[in-house]
Amino acid sequence: MGGVRLINSRRSEFEILADILRLAKDGAKKTQIMYQVNLSYSQLQNYLSFLRNRGFLDEIGEEQGRIYRISEKGLKLLENIDSVLSCLR
Repeated sequence: MGGVRLINSRRSEFEILADILRLAKDGAKKTQIMYQVNLSYSQLQNYLSFLRNRGFLDEIGEEQGRIYRISEKGLKLLENIDSVLSCLR
């Protein structure tokens, strides 16, 4: 995962991760995350894998009804990302 946006107006990977984690606070399905965070399906897969494999997101339910919910570890990550991003703004 890359760095923080300094000059251009594109979102940084940290901002994208934070957006996904925020949505997952109340639980969210893949399509909801994909559209609200404005990601392609392949980007979504990469971000979800990254977050799940590191314990920041929990997966709940079956394939058709799978919900992604932020974990305690994910809440701490979101707080840290928000703290860093607020210093850069």
